[in-house]
Amino acid sequence: MTEYWLISAPGDKTCQQTWETMNNLTSKQHSLSVNYKFHIPDLKVGTLDQLVGLSDDLGKLDGYVEQVTRKVATYLGEVLEDQRDKLHENLMANNSK
Repeated sequence: MTEYWLISAPGDKTCQQTWETMNNLTSKQHSLSVNYKFHIPDLKVGTLDQLVGLSDDLGKLDGYVEQVTRKVATYLGEVLEDQRDKLHENLMANNSK
């Protein structure tokens, strides 16, 4: 059974230098492994910590928006108490509830 390892190597001056150093130490001289590059794109938001922070903020904002939407629906229901069919029409967004 073939075994694959995914490793992250600390960078030298360039990624190519890191790749060449790792290749020289593992595959060419010592026949320890056959190495392949696996490119991982940069995160658009910066660091992983920033991404986790944005995810937390999104959860908080989602709860807040849901509360506000429910309050608006309740207030609208009170204003249109005699016109329930109008309430349903006014709570539609892009033809969906």
